[in-house]
Amino acid sequence: MSEVSDAATVRLLLADYAVADVGGKLNAIGGGLVLLGINAMSGLTAGFALFVQVGVPPKFYNGECSVEILLEDASGGLVEIPLAPGLPQQSGQAVRIGQAVRFEPPRLPLPVSAPPSYLPARAGWALNFATGLPLIPGQGYAWRVKIDDATKDDWVERFVVVGAPAGPVIG
Repeated sequence: MSEVSDAATVRLLLADYAVADVGGKLNAIGGGLVLLGINAMSGLTAGFALFVQVGVPPKFYNGECSVEILLEDASGGLVEIPLAPGLPQQSGQAVRIGQAVRFEPPRLPLPVSAPPSYLPARAGWALNFATGLPLIPGQGYAWRVKIDDATKDDWVERFVVVGAPAGPVIG
């Protein structure tokens, strides 16, 4: 575990929709999801968003690290999404988002009464999956964050996909 990953604080939030402005402020609708519905016609989940924020203490201003956001199944394996409809699952691509991060000191409007070195440096992402993902109903999943290839138990956001599996409508 690196010094940065050891000192980092990670926040995750599932929502119907999320966006982070240039200052890092989160705007979310329907935040706190733990159940994600499925569209029986398309076989995709409902659209959703994942907000991830990583913060580090001021001593790590201008520090660098790698951040990965991974989608895991209930057993902790990486979830793979088929590259094209009808192809076998093993021909898919793991759901993994990675980025090199540099933690810059907060940019504050003047005047500010608190010294800038009091505040943590933060990096954040609002990932919107507007059309959903092809996940299996009745299964549990988790978004996991890794920093410099290390993770902690509380850097995970779990959810369950609910609803009937895709198939013909009998009526």
